[in-house]
Amino acid sequence: MIDTIQKKNIKIAIVAGEKSGDELGAPLMQSLKSINPSIQFIGVGGSKMISEGLDSFFDMNEISVMGIIEPLLNLRKLLRLRKGLKDYLLEERPDIFIGIDSPDFNLPVAKFLKQNCSLKTVQYVSPSVWAWRKGRIKSMEKSIDLVLTLFPFEGSAYKGSKIKESYVGHPLAYKIDITQDEIQTKRNNTIALLPGSRKSEILSMGDVIIQAAKKLKEINPNYEFLMPLSNKDHLSLFKEDMAGLVQVSYGDSQEILMKSKISIITSGTATLESILSFTPCIALYRTNWLSYLIIKPLLKIDSFSLPNLIKGQKILPELLQAEVTVNNIVNSVETVEDKDFVLYLKEFNQIKENLRAGGAEKASKEILQILN
Repeated sequence: MIDTIQKKNIKIAIVAGEKSGDELGAPLMQSLKSINPSIQFIGVGGSKMISEGLDSFFDMNEISVMGIIEPLLNLRKLLRLRKGLKDYLLEERPDIFIGIDSPDFNLPVAKFLKQNCSLKTVQYVSPSVWAWRKGRIKSMEKSIDLVLTLFPFEGSAYKGSKIKESYVGHPLAYKIDITQDEIQTKRNNTIALLPGSRKSEILSMGDVIIQAAKKLKEINPNYEFLMPLSNKDHLSLFKEDMAGLVQVSYGDSQEILMKSKISIITSGTATLESILSFTPCIALYRTNWLSYLIIKPLLKIDSFSLPNLIKGQKILPELLQAEVTVNNIVNSVETVEDKDFVLYLKEFNQIKENLRAGGAEKASKEILQILN
């Protein structure tokens, strides 16, 4: 089957709506090209996917919104962009559509293309049906042939469904590799501060994280705080003065996490980066209050941070909504420091091995298999 695919001229439509999707898409494209170098990629993506040869229809940042309220506030623009993309892809007639995360944007595109082009469709990163709105799987059956899941706890939601599910693990488990020497030389008093990669996250979380850093500094003057931001424009979003307290850098979050002993992080993929760097993290999440009121009754999970979800138990502190306070952050740092670091290393290593489930190589083979 792969031999046949190697000789075919294939056009793949692939759409990522945010930075984490771009980071997943690039290695997937690379792996697909290793099987068939002539594959043509069209759709939407960021700089990493564009560097792998994607012809991006518009700037990915145009659709990078989160939660429930933020997409509603940008609904007219999102609908316009999605219609333009649908029309473009209908004209281009790709052989397969791959939506990377961003299900509220990608699933309607997949359904439209399936109905109008009769092509195969893939959702890379499962919608959070394991956490809430499990009923979405029924509607997904009309638009998706294959779901590629990143985490071991996601697959059970698709049992009995018409959708094929394949657990491929997370590429970060292969990308991030820290040596014993690097673990031993982590700076004892260094705390990484990661307020998020989106403007909305920094506006929500940035100042409370800086306030917590100030209080921690009062408790222990030896603390050193490093904050890697994804965008230089994000520094102006902070109201709190951090001069002389926080060392700000740009685009080097992985390097910062590698040398830090603890991290304070807005929940998301960064929590996974942290534990794969063998850095215990305190996960924070605070969204628009109306979004939370809508979501809360539908939630079916006790934890929200990826390390705790993967382990199936709370191995690290996490603070949600009203729990995100200066005192709670400080207390959580002390909780992490009180636990034997060797126990964290053992737990994080187990997570890393569990997430090495084939990655982009397995994902690319699964995708090409449904094309045949």
